[in-house]
Amino acid sequence: MTQILYMVLKETILSLLGRVMWKAIAERMATRLVVYGLEKLEGYSTNYVVKDTVNDIKNQLKGKGLKVIDG
Repeated sequence: MTQILYMVLKETILSLLGRVMWKAIAERMATRLVVYGLEKLEGYSTNYVVKDTVNDIKNQLKGKGLKVIDG
């Protein structure tokens, strides 16, 4: 009986993982990392990246039509 429940649970988890849009998750993660890096770079005094440049890049990334996830 426990083996049957284990197999059902395993198949359920595998099917849920198969439905996840991994490409979208990877794209959002990369976008957030780029924005984080730009904001860190903006804070250093030894570079030429200005706040307007960072804001322009962030606005361009937002314009790609990705859905916004709160949180």
